[in-house]
Amino acid sequence: MEDNESLHEEDLGRLSDQRLSVPSDAVAPRQVSSTGTGHLLALLDRGISATALESHLAASLHDGAINELTAGAVRRLNSQLQEAHRREQLLRVLYNTATDLTGIRDVEAILKAIVRRTRSLIGSDVAYLSLNDYVSGKSFVRVTDGATTTLFRNIRMPLGGGVLGAVATGESPAQTADYLTDDSISHFLDSDTAVAAEGVRAIMGVPLRVEGKVIGALLVADRQPHNFSSDDVSLMESIGTHAAVALENARHFSEMAEALAQRDSAQQENIAHVRGLEEIAALNRSLTETLVAAESMPRLVDLLAESLGSEVFVVDPLGEPLSASQSRQDFGFPTALRAAEQSAATAIPVPFTIDGAQYLVMSAIAGDQHLASLVVAGEFGATQLAMLERGALVLSVSMLFRRTLVDAELRLQLELIDDLLSPRAEETAALTRRAGRFGLSDTTPLMVRVISVADNDRQKSLALLRRAAEDTPGIIALHEGHLCVVEPVGRWASKQTANEASGDDGRSIVTILKRQLITATVGSSGPVTGFGRLAAAHSEAHAVLRALHALARVGEAADRAVLGTAGMLLGGTENTFAEQLMHAQLGPLFDYDSRHGTELTLTAWTFLENESAIGTAANELHVHANTLRQRLDRIDTLLDPDWRRGSRSLDVRVALRLWRLKTMGAIQTTS
Repeated sequence: MEDNESLHEEDLGRLSDQRLSVPSDAVAPRQVSSTGTGHLLALLDRGISATALESHLAASLHDGAINELTAGAVRRLNSQLQEAHRREQLLRVLYNTATDLTGIRDVEAILKAIVRRTRSLIGSDVAYLSLNDYVSGKSFVRVTDGATTTLFRNIRMPLGGGVLGAVATGESPAQTADYLTDDSISHFLDSDTAVAAEGVRAIMGVPLRVEGKVIGALLVADRQPHNFSSDDVSLMESIGTHAAVALENARHFSEMAEALAQRDSAQQENIAHVRGLEEIAALNRSLTETLVAAESMPRLVDLLAESLGSEVFVVDPLGEPLSASQSRQDFGFPTALRAAEQSAATAIPVPFTIDGAQYLVMSAIAGDQHLASLVVAGEFGATQLAMLERGALVLSVSMLFRRTLVDAELRLQLELIDDLLSPRAEETAALTRRAGRFGLSDTTPLMVRVISVADNDRQKSLALLRRAAEDTPGIIALHEGHLCVVEPVGRWASKQTANEASGDDGRSIVTILKRQLITATVGSSGPVTGFGRLAAAHSEAHAVLRALHALARVGEAADRAVLGTAGMLLGGTENTFAEQLMHAQLGPLFDYDSRHGTELTLTAWTFLENESAIGTAANELHVHANTLRQRLDRIDTLLDPDWRRGSRSLDVRVALRLWRLKTMGAIQTTS
């Protein structure tokens, strides 16, 4: 297009400067002699302007070479020659313009070429083209040449309004010598503001028609008021006709090119899809073979890593690695765990990011159970994603095989722990043999732990603790609605800090479960030797657990020693004495609460347990601080103010703790 523009630049310049008139460079009068009509005809043949011709005619008339009749004929002949020359130039320029426009295949480029050529041919200050939007009922300026303001370049004129709107819906050209002062056309504030900002006065436009439908308008404008000549209007109509055809051809070409591109893209996608299916089919065969291999997990990992071109990790639902052959990578971050859960729920790969690295996780599920997850680094296409999904399916089958073996061992532990903790358990050779399979001996100091977690966290906690204690002696199983552990003393020492290990009270278990957002409370027994004493140890551990709940110490681990005075009260005090102690210290509170339906005893317990802090105790009791102070004044009256201080405070605190353990069911007392 740029080459064609330069080829016809001379034509456009000449036409724009003279508004389609012939050149005025006629032969000077001094070259003319008075020899008559022959020489005049020679001048007409070479081309001469009307002004220069009059000089020659005056000289010939003066010499008597011609008469007025001949002079008039020469004038008419010259006018006809000028018109023929002008039309020849116009036709040549229009032909070149039409040739150039039809050679453009891009719609945007042809729109710009149309307004640029129009402005050059007419010689106007501004040229612009609008397209109709029949849905909104407006014609909007699509492209301009010579416009300097954003407002003018973005005019949206209602169809039928102004020169633009009238031309865009009409069948004939329209113009105005001075737009803003012309009352014969419809005016709109937005368009008038844009025209005023651009300084436009005279406007003329012609409709663009394609297959009988007006699709827009081609317009020119000048910043001086005037009427456009009929020649200008005719030229605009010719340009508009060619422009509409070229625009439509470009649109069809663009649509055809787009359709061909879409077809080529679809063909390439089909080829890639077929290749992907072939790769997946080959992978399916290899994956099926891994199921019957002795080491199915490592082979599965290696096969997927080779197919995907990236390292593959197999992790459990908590992000812990399941394959010993893979490098150690931590996928226990919340973002990774949430992505794995989402993949398990949707059965599709889910991306996630750790430290700026992009990963993809595909969970292996069986029914509604999340068995494990495949994690791979990087981003992948549809074929690789399908491979990952197939790998997760095979992993599910492999995990189900593995779970069958694990479940068999779980049943053995469940049966064994029921037998060991039964009060009627007998130390038979069979029981000793079964316990020895899990590293337990009746000659080794053992301890029992009872673990309380939320019901929906029980199975998950069991799996976590089994994994944490893997390859160490002991058994972990469900027993009487809670998790129960029978193990040698010191089993968790390697997993504890120095402070935790000193008492071996189960704090490591709390820590392990807390990492997975599970709140656990652990009651532990003291060491016992001999399977026959495990039932009593279980009762002790269970009593410690109840005491922790009674003392609002959920999420802690303890044995009787860690409980302190509460531990002493669990088994070191006679029931009759315990009852006497409570009534000696708290009798007035018991009587007052019984008669008035109040909670002074609970208030005293909460106040002392919160280190006598008014605000904290009030919040825990869900009362106002002033209400708590009134209750404390009443307690002072019933018990004497010294119940809060000194040695009396210790006696009252012990009595209150004993009351709390009794009311929460941690211990039983009799009158």
